[in-house]
Amino acid sequence: MNKSLFHSVLFLSLVFFSSCDNIFNKGTEEEGELVARVYESKLYQHDIVAVLPEGLSSEDSATFVQNFINVWAKNELMVYKAEFNLTDEQKQFEEQIRNYRNDLLKYAYLQKYVDDRLDTSISELQIKDYYQANSQNFLLKENILKIRYIVVPQDAPELQDLKKWFKSSEVKDLEALLDYSLSFARSFSLEDTAWISFNDFRKLIPIRTYNQQDFLARNRWIELEEEGLIYLAQIKEYKIKDNAAPIFYVKDIIRNTLLNKKRLDLIADLEKNLVNDALKKKEFETYP
Repeated sequence: MNKSLFHSVLFLSLVFFSSCDNIFNKGTEEEGELVARVYESKLYQHDIVAVLPEGLSSEDSATFVQNFINVWAKNELMVYKAEFNLTDEQKQFEEQIRNYRNDLLKYAYLQKYVDDRLDTSISELQIKDYYQANSQNFLLKENILKIRYIVVPQDAPELQDLKKWFKSSEVKDLEALLDYSLSFARSFSLEDTAWISFNDFRKLIPIRTYNQQDFLARNRWIELEEEGLIYLAQIKEYKIKDNAAPIFYVKDIIRNTLLNKKRLDLIADLEKNLVNDALKKKEFETYP
């Protein structure tokens, strides 16, 4: 914003100050142009220019400037009143400020120390060992399953062949199924390696049931027609909630747990070494 436009904005936004000329004074050349004052606190033009967003219209700029001044004034007035009305004892924040600064320093140092030294690699064997030792800590909170599915329009060609290919395990039929899916399917997944929740399954296939466990026990192959679409699905495997989750389903949780343990071990080693080194160097002493 150039200086002439800024002056126009200030003029629009500070009309209410027009009868209070004695409040505003020109600042020194170093300070710049004075815009507002609350007791001894002063707001200068450059303070507002520094935060004024680019590309605002004159009207939006005027609104921004007015709001900025109002917020600044309310803040300064609140601080002034607090200084005036609180006792010296109530204004003793030095210890809290020092503790807060120390906490920030410690956090930043620990973060840098860990980032510089943390080995983030977690092997499949480590995940497997942790899972076997702690599988009862990973109980399912919902029913999960592995599925294959395909969704096609009701007017898609060769639907009988599609149904045959979908249930077949012959290589040529599986190849035909993949080609068909790429050409005509609205959505599909012919792999069965991923576990999904029953609720996510219902988002893919519009089944209706009040008993998930009963549905899983009774259905392996599913065929539905709804709203012009045909849904074919195969439930390959399922697990019921409150049983141990399969390792694949909790792999990310285990990896994060093991990484966090590495972080905590690094911090514990750092703290121990800091104390031991300080004792050796006589930088830390205790007195009876």
